[in-house]
Amino acid sequence: MNTKLGSPNTSLAQARSERYRVDLLAELPAASARGLRAIGSRRRYRDGQFVQKRGDAADHALVLLSGRFRVVAFTVGGTERMTRWLEAGEITGISSVLGNAPVPVDLVADGDVEVLVLPRQPLLDFLERDAPACLAVARLLSLRVNGLLDTIFISSEDTLHARVRATLQVLAAENGQPLPGGRTLLRISQGDLSHVVGASRQRVNEELRKLQAGGSVRLGYRWIEVLG
Repeated sequence: MNTKLGSPNTSLAQARSERYRVDLLAELPAASARGLRAIGSRRRYRDGQFVQKRGDAADHALVLLSGRFRVVAFTVGGTERMTRWLEAGEITGISSVLGNAPVPVDLVADGDVEVLVLPRQPLLDFLERDAPACLAVARLLSLRVNGLLDTIFISSEDTLHARVRATLQVLAAENGQPLPGGRTLLRISQGDLSHVVGASRQRVNEELRKLQAGGSVRLGYRWIEVLG
């Protein structure tokens, strides 16, 4: 997928692509995937429902079977900061289960979703006896650490313009819909993008209009098309 925007951080943003996402059930051998499903139960959430809240006890992990989650946090002043989306196939809460630590972020259903709920102790017992599953979890946690480091580097960009460009690259690569001609459709509102970038909607809109004038993006209602 070509999402090049001519940013100084092009290589960084391209490196943080789909490979940072791990579809756990698809990654596991068939026997391991069956074993994981056997200890879980399905649950559905509607659009806008809080699935987990920061500080919740680490009593289960969730595999997202369909739909997607918004991963959000709130500043001391109460401002929402969306950090990313979780897509179908990804697991969440596994670091809290393994570390016996509280859930670090809020998860909100972005549309209707279905999850596989994996209770803590059965999940730990399963991982103790299933080496391929252990390795898959270790790999996905390692990739998430790399992703978090990339987020830190992007947030430390000197200018808002550079942060907006790099953030768009990352979101397009991870959550975008590929289109002909190397274009990528990203279904995101400018308000959500401003939460990810950490700036006001007005300032982010100004930078987006500059990118549109330069031929790097096209703007629409709740979507941004990243041009190849």
